[in-house]
Amino acid sequence: MPWFLIEPSGYRYPISEEEEDGLSIGRSPENDVILTDTGVSRHHAYIRVQGPEAWLYDRGSANGTWLNGERIAEPQQLRPGDSIQVGNVILRMAYMPPEGETPAPPPPALPRKSRPSYLPYALLGVALGLLGVAAAALALVPAMRAPAQPTPSPYARYAGAIPSTIFVLTPVGDTPNGQTGTGVILTEKGRILTAYSVVINPATGRSYNRRNQVMVGVFSRSQPNTLDWYQAHVVRADRGRDMAVIQIFAQKDGSPLPNSFDLPPMPMGDSDALDAGSAIAVISFPAEGEGMGPSIGKALALGEGRAINILPDPAIQAERGWIATDIALSQSNIGAPVLDGNGRLVGLYPGPDAAGKSGLANSIRPINLARPLWVTGE
Repeated sequence: MPWFLIEPSGYRYPISEEEEDGLSIGRSPENDVILTDTGVSRHHAYIRVQGPEAWLYDRGSANGTWLNGERIAEPQQLRPGDSIQVGNVILRMAYMPPEGETPAPPPPALPRKSRPSYLPYALLGVALGLLGVAAAALALVPAMRAPAQPTPSPYARYAGAIPSTIFVLTPVGDTPNGQTGTGVILTEKGRILTAYSVVINPATGRSYNRRNQVMVGVFSRSQPNTLDWYQAHVVRADRGRDMAVIQIFAQKDGSPLPNSFDLPPMPMGDSDALDAGSAIAVISFPAEGEGMGPSIGKALALGEGRAINILPDPAIQAERGWIATDIALSQSNIGAPVLDGNGRLVGLYPGPDAAGKSGLANSIRPINLARPLWVTGE
């Protein structure tokens, strides 16, 4: 087995041509290489050996498979020393020739040239020339400026949350209109968290339509700049917490979900760790859901700021019932996930009407309040 995949720890995975499915990589325990990084899909990529060649394949992963810094769109042939990135994990390819195989000889050395008798004078001239160049360069130093460094993207820290942020549309009655908002993927099999009023009419306490139907748009893994749509229904809605849990159960046309159905859950944080001054960010879809790409700078609205106060909510007997922020939030942000400085889910914006109960319009619900909703709804 001359081909090996090397983990950051140094562990080597041999890749055999006898394995038809190749060496599989992902978060699922079914894989040969199991990675727990949240940016890695359950079935992310695989490597297949065909004769003397090794090829890298992406399995339609949410964050893509990267070869030597470039995202692959089709199978790529691998070479020794290649760098493969899945999620935040960087792997390396290695090749060890089979026993008895002779590696290619190195190129022949260039013939040595005889040194001319005037070499000492030439070296002296070169030295004097270099001194002159150095002096001229020193004279120009005050006028020179360091080259501009590239500015890191402000969205990089939230990259792991982008595929888990979804668009929610609840049809209103039998009309073409709908209540829209943002939601968060909680589980691989389509459990979603959103704001109460995105799926339930606060005036009646019931669904906006008789069928309890909700449409969910998820970033497509196969077609950039589009959303894949699914049908969902409300599993549990808690008006006191201003949150609701919905479950995807069918494709857009009502056909069953494929066995390969698999969504990327949002990286989970701990809202109890937030204090006044903690850095936070809110990401949400704009008013329309179709035709949006997976770039947070273009498809999703981003608001960054800080928590300014932790407030109780006596109505639900919660000491940490609200987190007041300095981010200007509005109806267009309803259901939006709130992330900490590491891009992990720590809260949800329930909308201006619900947040008004806290006395501060820009308040959010801590994510720890929502845990009983989806745990008991499993």
